[in-house]
Amino acid sequence: MKSNWKIKTVGEICEFINGKGHEKIIDENGKYIVVNSKFVSSNGKIYKKSNSQLLPLFKNDIVLVMSDVPNGKTLAKCFKIDEDNKYTLNQRVCALRTNDLDLDFFLIQINRNQYFLNFDNGENQTNLRKNDILECPIFIPPIDEQLAIVSKLNQTLGFIEQSNSILEKNLSNLEELKKSILEKAFKGELV
Repeated sequence: MKSNWKIKTVGEICEFINGKGHEKIIDENGKYIVVNSKFVSSNGKIYKKSNSQLLPLFKNDIVLVMSDVPNGKTLAKCFKIDEDNKYTLNQRVCALRTNDLDLDFFLIQINRNQYFLNFDNGENQTNLRKNDILECPIFIPPIDEQLAIVSKLNQTLGFIEQSNSILEKNLSNLEELKKSILEKAFKGELV
């Protein structure tokens, strides 16, 4: 760690908001999207709705899943809220609000942070407590370094996504070639 970086806990830099149960007020035609673990794990693609906004979320809130099955892939997964007056926070998901860091830098650090994953014993459902979350250490470099780190990571992730896309296309082409060769072989056209 560089000498000009600090380490603080989530509790020192964030306001913590715990969700509330919406199960009894789900309405498929509702006005508000219920932010639950399924919503977060699907990156917002799978959701339920409600006409009651029991716990409003605001643009730039970071929501974090507090519960998951043993060895699950959703524990501590995060999602950045993109607009006001659209979402309501469900139980077993919390919201974190901060003005102390670049939000994208904070999201990169907090999302599936190993500190949280260490609470999963692989045998029982993991339920992170408020204090578990508030005690998570966060590295805080100067803001210019935060922005540079986010920029470099976004550039690298973009390159990885582009490479994956090319790889998937090549695998698809290879599969088509294999099918074509097998078809010709069974028709006796290869000999």
